[in-house]
Amino acid sequence: LFCISIFQYFITGKFTRGNYCWSDMRPTTRYSLIDPRPDNQPALLARNRQALATKVDGINLEAQFELNDGGGLLWLTDDSPYDEGLHVYLLGPNDTIKDALEAGVFFGLGGPGVLKIKKTGEDWVEFAFFLNGALYRLEIAQKARLRLPLPTGWRYKHRFSKHQLRVDEARTSEANV
Repeated sequence: LFCISIFQYFITGKFTRGNYCWSDMRPTTRYSLIDPRPDNQPALLARNRQALATKVDGINLEAQFELNDGGGLLWLTDDSPYDEGLHVYLLGPNDTIKDALEAGVFFGLGGPGVLKIKKTGEDWVEFAFFLNGALYRLEIAQKARLRLPLPTGWRYKHRFSKHQLRVDEARTSEANV
């Protein structure tokens, strides 16, 4: 069985294990927001135009990815020219929030946020957000665990919990090109 999987990898470029096919996450458009409100009230999330019970912060759905397990990775912003916030949600296959983190900075401390997705992999995304020249790497772990502190400007929405998401500063330079 393992040899067949290796053979299939060389033929298709994808490694299969069980019923899952391990490949890069894929951009999707299946999620949307219902009645996003600029007054800092959570918006209701919809999947394929069907309302879900899941509420999220942010009013602009900037990017979204479908994950191999059927879940999603959503990137939302507050759409503020002065103190922009970025909210990242990891959704499970049943569209419930498995983990979430956010970043924010005041205008005078780094400029407005502009999300730029640079590269994606099977379980990671490299991106820029602040105008500080930093490139960040968001990784999704298979299992939730306690995490070390995040880079300056970042925080978990549930701080004293186990997390699957982790963000690190990958490098500083050319991030906003």
